[in-house]
Amino acid sequence: MEVTQHLVQRRKFLKRFGMGAAGVSAAVLLSNGLSKAKQGGDLAKEELDKLSEKYAKLDKRSKLMMRGMFVLLGIDVLLLI
Repeated sequence: MEVTQHLVQRRKFLKRFGMGAAGVSAAVLLSNGLSKAKQGGDLAKEELDKLSEKYAKLDKRSKLMMRGMFVLLGIDVLLLI
C-alpha cells in the first residue's frame, strides 16, 4: 500500500511540475511575441514616415499620377495622405 501511495504522490508532483514548466514557457513566448510586435510596429511607422516625406517632395504632376494609380488599383485609403 505504501508503494502505490508513493507512486501517486510522485505522479502528482511530476504533473504539477510539467504544468508549471508549460506555464513558464507560455509566458516567455507571449513576452517575446509582444516585444517583436512592438518592434515591427515601430519599423512600420518609421517606414510610413519616410514614404510620407518622399511623397511630399514629389511635384504636382507626379502626385496626380500616383493618385490616379491608387484609384485604379482600388487603394482609395491612401488618397488621404
